[in-house]
This record gives sequence, C-alpha cells and structure tokens, in this order.
Amino acid sequence: MQQDIIQRLGYIALPSRLKRISDKLAHSARQMYRQLGMDIEPNWYPVLLLVQDQPGISVTELAAQLKFTHQSVMALTRKMINTGYLKAGKDSSDGRKLVFQLSRKGREILPKVAAVWDAGRRALEDMLHGDTGIMTYLDRLEAEMEEEGFGERIIGHMKES
Repeated sequence: MQQDIIQRLGYIALPSRLKRISDKLAHSARQMYRQLGMDIEPNWYPVLLLVQDQPGISVTELAAQLKFTHQSVMALTRKMINTGYLKAGKDSSDGRKLVFQLSRKGREILPKVAAVWDAGRRALEDMLHGDTGIMTYLDRLEAEMEEEGFGERIIGHMKES
C-alpha cells in the first residue's frame, strides 16, 4: 500500500492537508444538507448570523468580520441572494455600499441551520474524541499569520541559511 505523501511530508504540507480536510467536511456537509432537504451551503451559516445580528451590514463589514476577501464575500452573498436567503440593497447614507438583509426564507431557515450546526459541533467533538485542542492551535496559527505571513517567514528562514 502506498503511503500518503501529504501525511509523509508533515508540516510542510499543512496547507494541503487542511484543504483536503476542509474539502471532505464541506462535501459531506453538502450531502447532509441535501438529505435534509435544505438548499444551503456549509459556509452560509456565519453570514446568516451576521446579517441577522446586524441588518444592513455591508460587503466590506462582512469581509472584515469573517476575515474573507471582498471578492469571496461577493461570490458567497450572490449565491445566497440567488437562492432567496438574502436581500441586497444600497445603503441609505452611501449609495455605493451594498448592504444585506435576511429574506423571509433566510429568517425561517436560521433555526434549522442552528440545530444542524449544534449537531455538527458535537459530531466534530466525537471525531476528535473530545480533544478540541486543535482549536487552540488554529487560533495561534491565524494570529501568527496576522503578524507575518507564511511566505514572508519562509523567505526569512531562507535568508538565515
């Protein structure tokens, strides 16, 4: 049996490993949502919550709070508008700003999605056998990357050699 090269490479393949895990989780979640008869994507819940808590939130504000790019928030919200979960409009004080409200469909789906996410949290805890220390490491990794990017750190280490 061939050894998994991504596992064998260890830390240097961490981005690939995280991507692979993310893809598997997202694919499985999409299938689960379909089985439950919900036309929703796995990454929509945080957007739904933010728009519920901050009606009239702008693209820029969503991007900042999610720590996503403006472009990815635009793509995400466009899909949510097309499926009827969000309504978009212009900001009353600045017509250039695109702002969001939950649609009736969005308000109705929130409790159902909240139940799914709560069960999902428990499922992940089961998969991790209760050891949720990974969240501490992910928090540390994100904080460190805010200070200095991965690429910049690699270049720094190359200069030291």
